[in-house]
Amino acid sequence: MHHLQQLQVIADQSKGTRAIGTSGFNGTLDYITNQLKQNTDFIVRHEYFTVKNCVVQGTPQLQSEINGLVNDHVYLTDFTHILFSPGTNFDSFVPLVSIPNLGCQDSDWMNVSVTDSIALVKRGVCTFPEKTQLAEKYRAKGLLMYNDGTAPNRFQAFQYVRSDLKTTIPGFFLSYNLGMRFVNAVSSASANVRIKMQIDVRDAEGIGNICADTPTGNKAKTIVIGSHSDGVLDGSGINDN
Repeated sequence: MHHLQQLQVIADQSKGTRAIGTSGFNGTLDYITNQLKQNTDFIVRHEYFTVKNCVVQGTPQLQSEINGLVNDHVYLTDFTHILFSPGTNFDSFVPLVSIPNLGCQDSDWMNVSVTDSIALVKRGVCTFPEKTQLAEKYRAKGLLMYNDGTAPNRFQAFQYVRSDLKTTIPGFFLSYNLGMRFVNAVSSASANVRIKMQIDVRDAEGIGNICADTPTGNKAKTIVIGSHSDGVLDGSGINDN
């Protein structure tokens, strides 16, 4: 219980979190390292690396311009950011192109030109990362995926939609209603539909692993015991440590 309380103290000193990229995470590593060195004869060492992450800075912005009329759309209501997509800040509005079918086949993308445009793709059949890969393959400047409205829980712009880890284009996930609004606008031959996206993300975090080995034993019969040391942004993550 004492150690759990100390982890909570560390989280409290870091705005309630021990997530990677925070002082709470670094403080956790220091605490565990000191405890191991003071109370065991283990050989303690650290390994450092970076991990792909997607921590949003500020509030992402999505604007649409339909025949000259500009609308600001509401983050977490009309749209959410797609995890692992990079930050961007468009200086000007970019044309929106609707991808036929569900954007899961090369043929869907070959029938339209999305080069330097924003691709609008409906959810379904293939994975979110696969849609992202195709959008990037056909040189889209950004990606808007939207929910399909096939069930009561598939209308909202929900969080935690993931793109491909290596993607280089920004992406937002839209509610079904906003997605269909854009689809209907684009389908009109007389409509001029353009999009502006802005999002700032911290996308790479430095991570430390603690390795503690017993000084004796048979190296050919090593037993590995592991645990994660981090929490999440929304809390201290104590009970699962």
